[in-house]
Amino acid sequence: MPTVRRVSATVQHMLGSVAPTPLSEAIIAARSRLGHARSLLIRQELPPLGHLIMRHQMPVPGGAEALWAIVSSWPDLHSIRGRSLNDGAHPALLHVRMGSPVVIPAAAVIDWAVIGDNGQIKEGGWTRGLDASTTALPR
Repeated sequence: MPTVRRVSATVQHMLGSVAPTPLSEAIIAARSRLGHARSLLIRQELPPLGHLIMRHQMPVPGGAEALWAIVSSWPDLHSIRGRSLNDGAHPALLHVRMGSPVVIPAAAVIDWAVIGDNGQIKEGGWTRGLDASTTALPR
């Protein structure tokens, strides 16, 4: 796998943003499994005392900021309801505060994770350790 990442970095350097990056690959992986995440929530198949969290992008001047939210409901395929798990850092997002209610368009989701009763990620979390708040992210 390290060889693939090295090649991707080389190709990315040569072609600009056309080639996939670890972040874009992580986002694609997370989005491809969104149906599974919704199913876990709706069928109440999360671990006892566990939670479903979503990382979503919010546009800001010059790029996007990635925030996490704990999911409380997912009433339809297009919108997810929950509470913010962090404060918005960009001045355009000063209204986003930890604990504030959020409605997340499903198209804005860039990652999700199932958190177990011990606070550890049981499933998901593909963008963990990757900076997703610097530039506009893939749609």
